[in-house]
Amino acid sequence: MIKITPEFSIILPVMNQEDHIGFVINEFHRQLTKDKLSFELIVVVNGTSDNSFKVSKNMADKLKNVRAYELKAGGFGLGVLYGLKKAKGKYLCYANSARVYSDELSKSLKEFLRNKNKIVHAVRIKRDIKLRKITSLIYKTTCQLLTNVKSSDINGTPKIFNREIYNKLNLKFTDSMNDLELLDKARRLKIEVLEFPIYKNTRHGGKSTSNYLTTFRLIKEVIVYWLTTRTPIKLRH
Repeated sequence: MIKITPEFSIILPVMNQEDHIGFVINEFHRQLTKDKLSFELIVVVNGTSDNSFKVSKNMADKLKNVRAYELKAGGFGLGVLYGLKKAKGKYLCYANSARVYSDELSKSLKEFLRNKNKIVHAVRIKRDIKLRKITSLIYKTTCQLLTNVKSSDINGTPKIFNREIYNKLNLKFTDSMNDLELLDKARRLKIEVLEFPIYKNTRHGGKSTSNYLTTFRLIKEVIVYWLTTRTPIKLRH
């Protein structure tokens, strides 16, 4: 039996999303199928304390081209990196499964097909919580000062790129700095990044984990990133 390689591999890191991840997987699958895109969905549940993996595995058993994996360790970047290694597609994408909507994912993928030699990086035009706006401003200002990355929304997803770019980037960070690493390396390697606006940002379910402590955690991680990439000091990440 000949297996057809999907055009897109879409990685969905998941943590404590039992109440909505089944809906998200089903909606993504429905929308991408409707739009006749060739794809696989790779769900990576990691660092979770609920039944997110059980729900994801059930969906993978029901739907074609869906795979689910479980990792005990946490970290958004860890889920992304693991999914990328498992990906079989010609083009690679990862997205925040708690906030990305199926129609905007599909639009982002189609935008990439018009710009296959660039990184398509979705940026959120609106934020649903005032605290997230403040955290984002502090975070992106710190990133710009330390790394000269000037994106308006560093952690915005989906992010989409071809395999040649993926190999050049050689991504390593397993925490929240994976997005910064991608954009920082793209800048240094002179790989063009196309920012694509998305307008929906409300969580599909559950509660946001952002609070004032999130700001301090992100600043700490940015400093660790800077020390690791700009100085002889090599810290764990």
